[in-house]
Amino acid sequence: MTRRLLAALPLGCATLLLAAAGAPFYWPLGLAVVALGSVLVPWRASLTTFGALLWMVASAAVPVLWVRNTTTEPAPGLSAAIFFSSIAAVRLFFQGALFGRSFDRALVIFACVAEGIGVRSAAYPYGVVALAASVLVDLGGGLEALRSWARIPRAATSVVVLGALLATFASLSLPVLDRATNRRFQALFAGRMARTSFTPHVRLDQSGFIRTNEDIVLRMHGADADYLRGAVFDYFDGTYWSTSTRGPAGPPGAATSARTEVESVEATQWLFAPRASRIVGDTGWQADALGALRPVASGVKHWAFAPSTHEDDAPTELDRSVPAALAPKLIALALEWTVGASDDRARAQALVRHLHEDFVYTLDRPATPRGHSVLLDFLLVHREGHCEFFASAFVALARALGIPARLVAGYRVVEHNGFGGYAVVRAKHAHAWGEAYVPVASDPTRSAFEVFDPTPAAPTLAESSDRSVAAFFDYLWTSLVAFYDAAAATPERTVPVLGGAALVALAVRALRNRRRRGRKVEDDVDAPPGAFVQFEARLAKEGFVRDGAETLESLAERLELGGREPLSRAIRRYARARYGVREVSELDLARALEPGGE
Repeated sequence: MTRRLLAALPLGCATLLLAAAGAPFYWPLGLAVVALGSVLVPWRASLTTFGALLWMVASAAVPVLWVRNTTTEPAPGLSAAIFFSSIAAVRLFFQGALFGRSFDRALVIFACVAEGIGVRSAAYPYGVVALAASVLVDLGGGLEALRSWARIPRAATSVVVLGALLATFASLSLPVLDRATNRRFQALFAGRMARTSFTPHVRLDQSGFIRTNEDIVLRMHGADADYLRGAVFDYFDGTYWSTSTRGPAGPPGAATSARTEVESVEATQWLFAPRASRIVGDTGWQADALGALRPVASGVKHWAFAPSTHEDDAPTELDRSVPAALAPKLIALALEWTVGASDDRARAQALVRHLHEDFVYTLDRPATPRGHSVLLDFLLVHREGHCEFFASAFVALARALGIPARLVAGYRVVEHNGFGGYAVVRAKHAHAWGEAYVPVASDPTRSAFEVFDPTPAAPTLAESSDRSVAAFFDYLWTSLVAFYDAAAATPERTVPVLGGAALVALAVRALRNRRRRGRKVEDDVDAPPGAFVQFEARLAKEGFVRDGAETLESLAERLELGGREPLSRAIRRYARARYGVREVSELDLARALEPGGE
């Protein structure tokens, strides 16, 4: 019972962390029931290697099927955590340790690390400490390792060291695990279901549920910015937005000193930046006539932008066009919504206000009946949709009033890392909005394109300053990467520092060796270790008191005659371990004295 309890203890900690990570209640409940059953059920399945592998594959398939069929997006790392936990749970019923017990502990640790990717619970650090303690107890010979007063300082030190090692491992491996496994797990689990992300095209005939995507795509340092433009569209056929072929953009204006550094997680063909910005630094770039920025090279991961004094090009007739089949209803609705508005700015603001107040944001857009206009169905029937519907409706209605307008797809900047102070842009922050050519607020005699966001408050775009465990790991990872990049970029500084550190380490080691050679240490080789002293005390309670002159072999024979075969075998294992040719630790001796040891 005790050994089964110790084997299930780490999984119990992982189950609690799974609950703290926001998993649906039936997952931690089911894993807890499995872990409890492994303790209470006395038998273990004796399986062949193929049979064990088959059971492991079956247990892994359960979370795969669940995530593929659920309508909610699991938190980052949760799918991988459930995957590892399910395999660890079914392995509790194996009699043979396929791949060894270290494999079981590794599964649980990987599950807990995966949970840490997106967990936002304050209980997570305490759960990690509990996991470290449970793994230590499992490794250190059971509860007796913590009950011994003589070994409590050592056990406490081991807990602290193990916890520090786990924390260091987690901080270094979380971003790597996220990139290498979590997104692949989600791709495997979620199948072909659409997920929030930036795409250089907008079409309104795609219905169905869209999952939110927590993957980080950009990190930004420096001056604050919002509404990062990607693709800009000016032609609309009623369903599909595209970019017309125009001449090249005018010469860029001078950049200001408010610089923002952008790091893309993956190479991109778009240089995301606010409107009226220019790329500064060494990145080669070009702009089209609508102001969309693209790199000259095939793909970049680093660039910087700054606001510029560039004047917008004048709008064209295409910026005022609406599909002829939709024009009558669009004009009527636009006039109804803008009654009393004095100028184009006021009319554009009235359109935004109606879309904010009278419509509902959703990622589960119902299908439009065949033969009906998707845009008119959104405006007049269902009145619900995601940002592409709201942006399309605003631009089409503004054009129906004669206001030049365009649709823009890019990202909002709404999240900041609470530890590093930098902005984090995730795939779920992909957004679409409108730009309308209206009188400038400070100078009504002059007009310019201006951002108008008609989408109501969306859960994916809520402002946040993240100070979760995942945010700390992301900050630590980015700091390590920046430190490495700086070191690699300045070898003339890095190499002397590393060489000096190596010399100091060698000097300290030489000094310690010299002190050890000069110090005479007398070890009492006959003094029994603490584990054997405790073992003798346990035997004395059972009536087997060992005489000081009695040999271990004689004690083992006496225990065997007294019907204590497990204790007799433990004594013989201990004698072979202590007096054998191989050097062993006190922990090995303690394990040899366990009645059920090997």
